[in-house]
Amino acid sequence: MSLLQATLESAADGILVVDLDRRIVLFNRRFAEIFLIPDEVLARRDDAHALDYVYMRDVMRDPDGFRARIEVIYDHPDANSFDVFELKDGRLIECYSLPQYLAGVVVGRVWSHRDVTARVRAEQQRDQLLREERRARAEAEEAIRLRDEFVAVASHELRTPLTSLQLVMQGLERRLAPGMDVEQARSAVDRCNRQIRRLAALVDGLLDVSRIQAGKLELQLGEVDLRTVVRDAAAQLADQLAQAGVELVVQAEGPVVGRWDGDRLEQVVTNLLRNAIKFGGGKPIEIAIASDAQAARLSVTDHGIGIARETQSKLFERFRRGVSVKHYGGLGLGLDIARAFVEAHGGRVYVRSELGQGSTFTVELPLSQAALPSP
Repeated sequence: MSLLQATLESAADGILVVDLDRRIVLFNRRFAEIFLIPDEVLARRDDAHALDYVYMRDVMRDPDGFRARIEVIYDHPDANSFDVFELKDGRLIECYSLPQYLAGVVVGRVWSHRDVTARVRAEQQRDQLLREERRARAEAEEAIRLRDEFVAVASHELRTPLTSLQLVMQGLERRLAPGMDVEQARSAVDRCNRQIRRLAALVDGLLDVSRIQAGKLELQLGEVDLRTVVRDAAAQLADQLAQAGVELVVQAEGPVVGRWDGDRLEQVVTNLLRNAIKFGGGKPIEIAIASDAQAARLSVTDHGIGIARETQSKLFERFRRGVSVKHYGGLGLGLDIARAFVEAHGGRVYVRSELGQGSTFTVELPLSQAALPSP
C-alpha cells in the first residue's frame, strides 16, 4: 500500500479511486490541489461529500453542469467518459473516468484529472494567430487586387481625356492651315477645356487621397452657407447635368451657416452629385438642406439603381465600388474623399438605399465644436 501510494503521489495527474458506494479508496495530493479540496474533507473518504464541497464552494465555472455530469457518469457504472471542465480561476481540467474491474466485475471507478490550461491556451493562441495570419493574408491579397484594379481604372480614366484632347488638337492643327472660322475654333477650345477640367479633377482626387493618407489634410475654416456650397457645386456640374438630362431640385428652408471649409464641402457635394448623376438613371436628383440646434444636414437623393445592403457598409472605403467597374467608370475615390472631408469637420456621412429604389446620401455637420454620435 505504501508503494502504491508513493506511486500515486509521483503521478502528474490527479487520481481518485472510489468503490461502488462512492467511498474514496485512494487519491493523491495532486487531485486535492486541482480541486482545492482540504484534507479534512477528503479524510471522510466520502466522494459525495467532496463533490458537495466543490459544488458549495463554487470552484467550478459551471457548478450545476459539473455536478449533473458527475451524477450521470455514476449512474452508468460500466461506462467510460472524457470531459473538459473549466474552473472559476480559469484553469481547464481534462477528466477521464473508467470503471475499475476485479475478476471481470466492476468494483469501482478510477478518475484521472489533468490540468491542460497551458496546452489549451497555447493551442487557442496558435489558432488565433493562424486566424489573424489568414485574415491579414486575405486583406493583403484584397488590397493588392484593389490596387491593381485602381491602377487599371486610373490609367483608363486619365487616358480618355488625353485621347480626346489629342484628337481635338490634331483637328485644330489640320484646320488652322486652310483657315477655320471662329465658331469652330471656339467649340474646339470648349471641348479642350472640358477635358482639361476632367484631368484636373482626376489629379486633384489623387492629391486629396495622398494628403488624407499622409495625415496632412488641413481645413480653412470660415462662415459658410450650405446653400452657397450647393449652388457652386451645381454650377460646376451644370454641363454634366445637362448632358444627362437630369433635373436638380434643391430644397432649403433658409440659410444654414456654420464654421466650415467651403472648398472642402463643395468637393463633398460635387462628389455626391457626380455619383447621383452616374447612377440615377436620368431621373431627377433632390438636394435637401436643413438644420436643428446641434447639426446641419444635407442630403442628396437619386432614384436610380440603388445599392445592395451588403455593399453599403464598405461603400466609403477607398477604391470600393457599389457596382462593377466594367459598367461604370471612376476611380472609386469620391466617397472616400467625401467621408474624410466630412469627418475632418467632426461630422459623418452615411447612405440609405434599396436596390432599384435609388439612394440617399446624408451629410451631417456639427454646428458646435462637439462631434456627432454615430447614427
